[in-house]
Amino acid sequence: MNLTIDLGRLKTNYRVICEQLNGVEAAAVVKADGYGLGAVEVSRALTEQGCRRFFVAQLAEAEQLRQALGDRHAPEGRHAPEGRRAPGDRQALEDIEIYVLSGALDGTTDDLIELSVIPVLNSLEQIDRWAGAAKQRQQKLRATIHLDTGMNRTGLGANETAVLLDEPWRLDPLEVVHVMSHLASADDADSPQSAQQLRRFVAHRRRLSTGTASLANSAGIFLGPAYHFDLARPGVALYGGNPCAGSGNPMRQVVSVTAPILQVRSVGPGDAVGYGATRTFDRPGRVATVPVGYADGYFRAASNAGVAYLGSVPVPVVGRVSMDLITLDVSAVAESELRCGAEVELIGDMAPIDEVAQRASTIPHEILAALGARYRRCYVDQRGNV
Repeated sequence: MNLTIDLGRLKTNYRVICEQLNGVEAAAVVKADGYGLGAVEVSRALTEQGCRRFFVAQLAEAEQLRQALGDRHAPEGRHAPEGRRAPGDRQALEDIEIYVLSGALDGTTDDLIELSVIPVLNSLEQIDRWAGAAKQRQQKLRATIHLDTGMNRTGLGANETAVLLDEPWRLDPLEVVHVMSHLASADDADSPQSAQQLRRFVAHRRRLSTGTASLANSAGIFLGPAYHFDLARPGVALYGGNPCAGSGNPMRQVVSVTAPILQVRSVGPGDAVGYGATRTFDRPGRVATVPVGYADGYFRAASNAGVAYLGSVPVPVVGRVSMDLITLDVSAVAESELRCGAEVELIGDMAPIDEVAQRASTIPHEILAALGARYRRCYVDQRGNV
């Protein structure tokens, strides 16, 4: 089973996003191990395109990235070993900033400071905790302030935002890098929620103008310049997901997943396939078994719904996806092409990640993040294997 990550296409996607932003800076969201593709490899590739700001979800992710990338602000001993750096990239790695979306949780302040990473502060409690650490150390500590504008997930809610706007002195001990919010429905161009969130964010920024502003995620970037502000935070679009739901995907497919055929068998009318006999053939046909299942991120919801490709021929998933195996209807494939070891494309140019996700009733983010550890991973770019 092969999982190929095309870093050349990743870098192309970053350039497409930068062109769309027309001069506004683009960070990169590399949480969940770079959406399952390898945060270190993804981040190193993006630094070659000029990306300097990376967002992760948790402190452990920040530590992994800091050790790999280094930083001019990091304490001695926290830089990446020279042997792990690509030739010629030392200057590119000197000004990397890493942001932790979960913020300054209780018991994490010392680690955040030691790693020289920047917490995204999501509550007055976190603001006070981080400000207290700054006072104790008698130094300005960098932070991003997250104001919730309607998603009701993380960030300062309406009541806490009102307190902060009335008491901006709470931020005096801090160096506020950004004030941010997060769009909840940017992938739905017809939703009025994005415009509502934009109006709230603009109103908050009139009263809290410290730092620079960040609002747009992948889909938000394509809502237009009004959403761009000073920093955009693309995530799934970098990895090939379509940020423009309902229209053509401007991004390149970054991921390819292939697996070999294990067995091919003939079936006849009345023969059932897989657990629970959820698919019964009403005609003669052929079924190929492939060693990928829900343990590898090929979701059970794709049972009797997914489509793979053998060459250019679509081969539907028949029967239930099991832990380690799927079965494909290969009746339309020429007999000469049906051999053990023949490679089937499960995700790739023929089977785009958005299409795979749709057939499994989910989103590309979940498909990418669920890719398991059993694949043989290969990173490529225009220069070949890396």
